Amino acid sequence: ASAKDQKSTVSFRDVGATGPGTLAGRYLRLYWQPVCHSVDVAVKKTKQLRIMGEDFMVYRGESGEPHVMAPRCPHRAMPLHAGWVEGEEIRCYYHGWKFSAEGACTQQPAERPDFCSKISVRSYPTREYLGLIFAYLGDGEPPEFPHYPAFETDNALIMHDTYIRACNFFNNLENVGDLS
Repeated sequence: ASAKDQKSTVSFRDVGATGPGTLAGRYLRLYWQPVCHSVDVAVKKTKQLRIMGEDFMVYRGESGEPHVMAPRCPHRAMPLHAGWVEGEEIRCYYHGWKFSAEGACTQQPAERPDFCSKISVRSYPTREYLGLIFAYLGDGEPPEFPHYPAFETDNALIMHDTYIRACNFFNNLENVGDLS
């Protein structure tokens, strides 16, 4: 059949979904995404996140640096946000496995020492900027992090607002000006 006779395999519903593997989800993951307010993650604390239909966790190391990674320990799927921060690493609450900010397993109590190097958790490039924590959630190398010099001046007023809306980013952007 000719290309003219073939139906499109992308439906309206596909464009509205932003979960991993979806058309819009793959597109949005090509950019740095604001994932939370900086003030919402204290030093040595963790926070669970749900962004674009996917779970993550963020923690702030002892240095104050934020880190975003997959939400669960690969051992028994314990939520990592229930663990605790040691230096710049996160330790799982369940069996004590410890992971670096880059996702490498650095310690596994009660396991063979050589097993540790075979385990990791996905970590994501993370930046803090203008009172927000951003993460690059896509595959491969992230694009250059955007800067907005007009917001970096001392006389700039920056206000952060967060709300949950049962739609995706594109629906929200399309309708944000329509207050009715």
